[in-house]
Amino acid sequence: MTDAPMTPSRTWRGIFGVWGVAVAGAILVAIFAPVGLRFTWLSLTLAACALLAFIVQLLTHQKIGFIDRLSISIVGVVGVLAVAAALLGLATLFQG
Repeated sequence: MTDAPMTPSRTWRGIFGVWGVAVAGAILVAIFAPVGLRFTWLSLTLAACALLAFIVQLLTHQKIGFIDRLSISIVGVVGVLAVAAALLGLATLFQG
């Protein structure tokens, strides 16, 4: 195992992949979750994406920058799901 830093494209590929899973999860929650359980399912999506981010970063076998890559992944997931929660909340509010 080498301690050489990863290439930027390889670093961001894993991070964007986790963000994409968060977007897909938010869309699935918006479509399939009952109105009263949407925020519960968004919380479960957050937990699943955090575990996925941890696994993806562990699979790189690079210890340099691990905390930075994991932090960026999780902060992005929280941002994506916060926007989804706001939109779902507004949709519920104006729905009736």
